[in-house]
Amino acid sequence: MSARRLLKELAWKATAASLKTRNILDWPAWAANLFEIKLPSNTIVNEKTSSSGGANINVILDLMNECKSIPGDIAECGVYRGSTLISMALYVQQIGSEKKVFGFDSFQGFDDHVESDLNLGGQFDQQKRRGGFGNTSRSFVQKRLDILDLNHVELVSGFFEKSLEKFSERQYSFVHLDCDIYESYHTCLNYLYPRLSGGGIMLLDEYDDPPWPGCNLAVDEFLTEHSVDLHPIVRDGHRKFYLRRDAWREVSGPQANPDA
Repeated sequence: MSARRLLKELAWKATAASLKTRNILDWPAWAANLFEIKLPSNTIVNEKTSSSGGANINVILDLMNECKSIPGDIAECGVYRGSTLISMALYVQQIGSEKKVFGFDSFQGFDDHVESDLNLGGQFDQQKRRGGFGNTSRSFVQKRLDILDLNHVELVSGFFEKSLEKFSERQYSFVHLDCDIYESYHTCLNYLYPRLSGGGIMLLDEYDDPPWPGCNLAVDEFLTEHSVDLHPIVRDGHRKFYLRRDAWREVSGPQANPDA
C-alpha cells in the first residue's frame, strides 16, 4: 500500500469515529469530500434547472424517504466509486431500517455494449468509451463501507445480465439506476421493475442527460411497452426522473413470476 493511500485510510478511520453516527444531513462538506461521497453539504446547486450532470443526493434521499415504509430492499446499479451508494447506506443505517442495500457494478468500466451508444450520438463525454468509468475497484468501495460499519451492504460484481439474476428472489422498495448506456438500462428496467414492491420507486439518473441518449431510448421503449408513467423531480436545480410501481405490479410482479 502506498504512503498516500495509507494516510487516506487513517484519515477515513479518524473521521468515521466521530461522524459515522451523526445524521448525514449534518456531515460537513470536507468530510463528504474526504470519503468521496455525495451529501447535502457538498451538493453544487445549478443556477438554471437542468438534467445534465451526475446524481443529486437530495433527490435520492427524498425519494428513499418516501419509500422507507414500503417493504423491500435497496439497490443501485452503477456503483462506480460509491459516491451515492455509501450515502444511501448511511441513510438506511441511520433511520434504523433493516433493509439490505445491494450495489451492482462490473467494477471494470464499460464493455463492448457502449459501442451502440456511441452510434446514437449525444453530447461528448470522456467516459463514453470501452473501459469508461473503469477507474474504480470493488475493494476501494468496500474499504469505506467497512470503516463506516455499513455491514448491511452487499457489493455484487459483474455485468448486469449475469449479476442481477443471482438475487431473483429479492423485492425492492427503491432502485437507483445510474448505468448510463442503453443495454444496461434495458436489462435493469426489465429485470428490476417487476421486482419493485407496490409504491416502490426506480430513479433514472441519465434520463434527458445529453451525453446518454441510450438511457432515453431504453426508458421510452419500456414506458411504451408497459404503460408506465414517468415522473420528474427537481432539487438544487437538478432535474431527474423516476418510475413508481403501481398497477403494473398486479400484472407482472414477483407474485406473478417475473421470469416467465
